[in-house]
Amino acid sequence: MPDEATLKALAVAHCERINAGDVEGLLALYSPAVRFEDPVGAGPRVGHGALRSHIAGAVAAAVHDAYGEPVAAPDGRHAAVPVTSTMNFLPNGPLMVRYGMLDTPEEPQNARMEFTCMLVVEVGPGGLIEEMRAYWGRSDVRFLD
Repeated sequence: MPDEATLKALAVAHCERINAGDVEGLLALYSPAVRFEDPVGAGPRVGHGALRSHIAGAVAAAVHDAYGEPVAAPDGRHAAVPVTSTMNFLPNGPLMVRYGMLDTPEEPQNARMEFTCMLVVEVGPGGLIEEMRAYWGRSDVRFLD
């Protein structure tokens, strides 16, 4: 089992690879059979293909993850990190509007949004992330001026 430092490092590496726009590098952190939910309640998605699509959309929206201090559980499998993400409303914002997470901004092409979340990962014995869950809701999202 990974030690606590490794668990924390994996959670942070997720954010760093997103910030670098490194979709393939991020996928290398994850099991090919990864199960993820972003946000929790949106329904689970499974596999590298689904994760690639999800992350590529975030990268296309110029996402930036500012992360805080990660924590690890003593079970040798779980870590969490607080994250404040900023990204352009387009291309993903209309999906968030459809699911009631946001209202449509006056100028969608110029709008940038910020949301806070808690990113929780579960790491398998082989050292890859097997599950990722992002906890955030409507009250955690706002448009930047």
